[in-house]
This record gives sequence, C-alpha cells and structure tokens, in this order.
Amino acid sequence: MNATMKYSFLCTGLLASLAMAGQAFAQQATPLNIGGSSAGKNFAGDVPLDLCDPASSGTTPHHYLSANQNLHVWTCKRGSSDIIIRYSATGSSDGVNKLLQSATDPASNMNFLDHTLTTGCTTVTGKTRLSDGKVYDDTTGCLDGNTVALPVHMGASDVKGSSFHQTGPVNPVPVVINPLNDGSLNSSPVVTVPFAIFVGKGVVKVDPTTGSPNGPISSLSRLEIEGIFSRSLTDWQQLGLGTVTDVAPGTLEATSPITICMRNAGSGTKATFDETVMINASEVTVNIPGAQVFGGSSSNVLSCIAGNRRAIGYMDSDQLLQFTSTLLPNGNPNPNLGLGYLVGIDGAKPYDATLSDPKRDLKCGRYPYWANWRLNRRLAGEPDGNINTLAQAFITDASSTSAIALTVSGAFWASDEEMFVSKNQDRGPLLYKTGAHNACR
Repeated sequence: MNATMKYSFLCTGLLASLAMAGQAFAQQATPLNIGGSSAGKNFAGDVPLDLCDPASSGTTPHHYLSANQNLHVWTCKRGSSDIIIRYSATGSSDGVNKLLQSATDPASNMNFLDHTLTTGCTTVTGKTRLSDGKVYDDTTGCLDGNTVALPVHMGASDVKGSSFHQTGPVNPVPVVINPLNDGSLNSSPVVTVPFAIFVGKGVVKVDPTTGSPNGPISSLSRLEIEGIFSRSLTDWQQLGLGTVTDVAPGTLEATSPITICMRNAGSGTKATFDETVMINASEVTVNIPGAQVFGGSSSNVLSCIAGNRRAIGYMDSDQLLQFTSTLLPNGNPNPNLGLGYLVGIDGAKPYDATLSDPKRDLKCGRYPYWANWRLNRRLAGEPDGNINTLAQAFITDASSTSAIALTVSGAFWASDEEMFVSKNQDRGPLLYKTGAHNACR
C-alpha cells in the first residue's frame, strides 16, 4: 500500500470516528434550535461561544458552518452538561410561524446543519476570538445539504408580527405575507439591528462642472430611495448620478439603468424597510429579470449587489464587512471585496467610521432604518426544562452590552442600554430617553 492510499484511509477513518462521536454527543446534549432572521445569522452565530465553558476547562467549544454561511452549530460544555446550539437563517416570518406550532408538529421543524455529516467540511482549525481571547475549534464549508429537520425551540425575527404585510414577488402568482399574531408567544426584544442601503461599485457621483465621474456617493434621500424601489426612478441619471465600468472608470456610461435587489415577502429586513423607509409608496412586486431581483436571504441580496455594479439593495448593516474585509469568516479570500459600498439615508449612516462613535446616528435616532431583533418562545415553554434554561441564558447574553461588543456584529448592532431612543412599533414614532444626550449634539 502506497503512502497516498495510507493517508486516504487514515483521513476516512478519522472523519468516520469524528462523525460517530458527533452523533453520540448530539443524542446526549441539551439542544437549543433557533431559526428565522437571516439578518441575525452573524450575531446568532457568535453569541453561543459566550455560553460555552472555556477550552481551559477541558473541552474546546466547536463551531460548524455551512458553505452558504446560513447554518451554524456550536457544541460544547456548559457547567457539567453538554449543549448544542443550532441556528438556521431563513426569514423572520419563520421565527414567528414555527413557534405558533406545537414542538411535536412537523410544521415546527426547520432544516439545521447536521454537524455529524462531514461532506465538504474543512479540517478542524483552532481559532481565537480576538475580542476576548476565547479559544474554539472551527469547521467551515460544510455542504449546504448536510441538514436534519428538527423542531424550533426559539425563533428569531427582525420585527413584530404585525409588521408583516408584504407582497412579492409576483411571478406569476403573488407571494403575500399577512400580519402574524405573535401575541400568543413570549417575544423578547433583544438588541437593535440596523439595516443599510448598499449600491454596486459602479455607481458614482457626477461633477456638475465637468460632467465627469466624481467618486462614490455618500447618501441618498429617503424620497430618492422610495422612488427607486417603487420604480418611479429607473436610471441613476434621473438622480444626477451615473455609473462607470472597470474598463473605463473615468467615463460615464451613456445609460445607467438601476437593478434593485430586494427580499421576498416574509423577510424581516424587507418588513423593516417597508415600515421605516417606504412611507409614501410601495416596493415593486413584479419580478422583471435584470431590473428587479428577489432573494430569500441576505446572502442572495449580497450576491445581487456584488454581481451588478449598477445595483442597489438593502441588508443588515454588518454585511458591510463582506465588501471591506479581505478574508471571509472561514479564512478564505473574500470574492466580494470592493464590489459594493454602504450609503446613508438623508445624510445619516448606521455605521460611520469617520465619527468618534461610528454608531452615533443610530443611537441618536438620526438614522431611520432599524428595528429590534426579537427572540420568540412558546408561552408554555419546552417540555425539557434544560432547553428553557439554555434559551433564557442565550437571551440574557444577547441583550448584554458587553456581550454584544464581543461579536463581529457588535460594531454595528446596539443594546437597548446604548440607544438614546426607543420605539414600541417598528414604524415608530421614536421615543427619546430622558437625559441630555450630549453625544447627539
């Protein structure tokens, strides 16, 4: 037997052993299955490490991630017990609907990453969270189809159930989401999630004197955004802007048709957009190839913007890292680097690196496009009290200012304690907290 064959058999045996160990762990561990909001996938994928005992206690926390980065699994020790926390990013309406079903009803199930399946997965890589030095093992790139259907114990939604009243796309039958009754759920607003408007890299300002490209745009008015997504504006030139190509970055294109990247009905990102930005007009609902693109997750909108230099779309603001980071979370080179950028609304941004506090506009209520990320549970809880305890620990940690700061999303998201404003409805109005708020001056 040659060395190559010996190595192959060794790897196969190792993967099989790891799979068997993973299956045994999954059967014995207390599970917490969370699903819904795709905007929350980065945040929800980071929080579980806080709940795990450190590697120095004898067991190293292990994170598994699917290739599309929508499915997370954490396995670790918490105290003397094994736990396993799963997150499946689909859409916020699932974060309500799945909890309206009994946990024993198959209708409450979602597809979660099965970490015992190794197809596509990278080898285990030891990593250290830079924010606090906590050590964990990381396995990424797992095949998106490595899934198992499991009941949802806690649902994540970007908005209240009443904010779901969207249509789209119509192709050929309209997809309509009516308001959801989450009044029968234990719904906890956990953290402020700011969303953002992004445009493709080819969208530029125009110098009024020379008529030449004049760099990236910094902001659009809410009315301009409303006009674009209602399709009353269809070309960047109608806004005095233009587009350029990589081949001729110093020359404006003769026409600059806008491609709009939207979410499907049922998305909390879309619902928040409709509640806070689309005040006087509705988003277009007809799917016109090349002009309108509908996506089921933030990942789809990201791909739409990255692949269309004339595009505009909306996503959670921490997706900015997808356009600015040289490496992906799995350590691979970032293929989206420089393919899009964030623009403000009426001069305010959810994250502005030029400010001493980049989140100032969000905290002070100057930036409109945000909502409270909510975690929903059944009023009666789960039959297994250990699941209820773990769910409450997750909520408590995810609400903490110090814990939020440890996550990658923490540079963008804000705790209620950090915010100078609040709102009881996703649409508003804003309620200003007592105090001088000198930071907002």
